[in-house]
Amino acid sequence: MLDVTLNWTPNPDTLAKLLALSNQQQKSLETLLDEAVLQYCRLQASAPLKVDDDPIVGFYSGTADLAENAETILAAEVQPRSGRTHKA
Repeated sequence: MLDVTLNWTPNPDTLAKLLALSNQQQKSLETLLDEAVLQYCRLQASAPLKVDDDPIVGFYSGTADLAENAETILAAEVQPRSGRTHKA
């Protein structure tokens, strides 16, 4: 087996989380990192979901350009009974 040494300066928060997981799961950092890298490689190798198979698609209904036109959409929806006022 190939033995690799990395020169890595982790984000302190990331390292703290890894150390906590290592302690909680009673696994070495090397084991946790190996598992994480393996999971990442598997995820990258898998084909992306087709739109028809993606469970999040269609979860929300609305316009596709919501982020770009939020103010315009909100202004068009304002009604006197909505409690929101609009100043030109």
